Amino acid sequence: MKRITALLHAHRMSDIVHALEAVGQRRLSITHAHGLLSASDSRERQFSVELGELVTQEIQLDVFCEDAEAASVVALLKRHGRTGQHVAGWIFVADVLDGLVIDGGGG
Repeated sequence: MKRITALLHAHRMSDIVHALEAVGQRRLSITHAHGLLSASDSRERQFSVELGELVTQEIQLDVFCEDAEAASVVALLKRHGRTGQHVAGWIFVADVLDGLVIDGGGG
């Protein structure tokens, strides 16, 4: 199993999530974050008191998939995460040792 983490511009998330759902990828997590990606426009930027500089509104998207699906998920993220900038985000791929279902206990 793989954990694919992508740091992306927030305005790309709707297209990305719809594309992931269309190919059956539903094990995902979305976290709102601030980072140092170049902003697509001024609405994405704000001053961070903690860091003492301008930061960009970003999304950290984690997708958990089978090993055989990882390359197609990465390709999907690259295709739908584009913004026209030289660097529109980052993708990281890591091995997951185990993925366990939490039983709903409806028994």
